[in-house]
Amino acid sequence: MTRFSSLVCSLLVGTLLWGAAAPITTAQQTRTLTIRDGTIFVDGQQLTDNQLPSDLNLDGMTAQYQFMGIQRPVIELNGRLFAINDGLRPVSEDEVNAQESSVILQEISARSSTAQGRASVDTQDPQRQYLNEVQKANRELYERLVRERTMEQQAQNLAHAIRVLPEDSGERRARIDTLRTLLNEIFELKQENRRREIERLQREIQKVQRSLQKRRQMRDQMIEHRLQQLLGTPPKR
Repeated sequence: MTRFSSLVCSLLVGTLLWGAAAPITTAQQTRTLTIRDGTIFVDGQQLTDNQLPSDLNLDGMTAQYQFMGIQRPVIELNGRLFAINDGLRPVSEDEVNAQESSVILQEISARSSTAQGRASVDTQDPQRQYLNEVQKANRELYERLVRERTMEQQAQNLAHAIRVLPEDSGERRARIDTLRTLLNEIFELKQENRRREIERLQREIQKVQRSLQKRRQMRDQMIEHRLQQLLGTPPKR
């Protein structure tokens, strides 16, 4: 498969796949927890040893979480649960279930030096392959698509937080209004991204068409050249 046809296929697959994803900017501040080679940062600030359990070993691990409006965010690390509250504090599953405001965060991305098997699976992800192709060819579109994925995760986190709030609470109604606004922004970003992807796909198809036309014009020369290659004879001068 040629580079052009491969890219066109990637664009077609990507356009279909990204129709299921989405974007948002938030009225509430988005918070982050990042693990970078075993070092933990909350909102960009590195946690000190006093803010971490002494027996927590994250050597070689890299991961990222995002959350907003969650009163009691909880993450799972090495099979254990930790509440994010001025550092990381170990909590039990019973403690999490007993508090309606607790929400276990899902990783946006994660990579561990011991997870070689999973890494080989990730490379087969069609959406990831499509992103890699776009990143090489169009940095701006790539960043918009990454933003789309990140914002969708933010919307899911907010929805999760809403579901655990009492049905008749004012806070729940306010957060639903915020989520509705975010979903409107998601829709607009998705529409614009799909438009740009279609334009890009059209340009790539035009390139392939020009290449086919040129090959047709050079048909005899190309066949003769290939014949000489297969027979191992030197090209004619």
